[in-house]
Amino acid sequence: MERLQPRTTVTTPASALALAVGAAASFAIGDAVGIFTNAAEDVSVLTWLMGWVLLAWAAIIGGGYAVLLCLRSLSRRPVSPVQVTLAASALALIAIVLATHPLWGTGSGVSS
Repeated sequence: MERLQPRTTVTTPASALALAVGAAASFAIGDAVGIFTNAAEDVSVLTWLMGWVLLAWAAIIGGGYAVLLCLRSLSRRPVSPVQVTLAASALALIAIVLATHPLWGTGSGVSS
């Protein structure tokens, strides 16, 4: 009987990367719109919230997949370099977005 080879799928790490890119774009749009008018402030708040939702999902999916890849490599099962690269890219982008848009400490009450 022929032994089945595990199929390598890149949809999960690619979706984590896409969500992280969407979060970065959402934060960038919110920063670009600014708070010039009340309507612009509403858009800015909406993009900020959307950015955090996308970033949270990217972190959940990307972090979970990174744990899965680690467990898979520890059990000596084959791990695709493409999967590792996509997961690492997603986690790196998540870290960059978190560093540039912290959840707290960016308000007007923060002294420099």
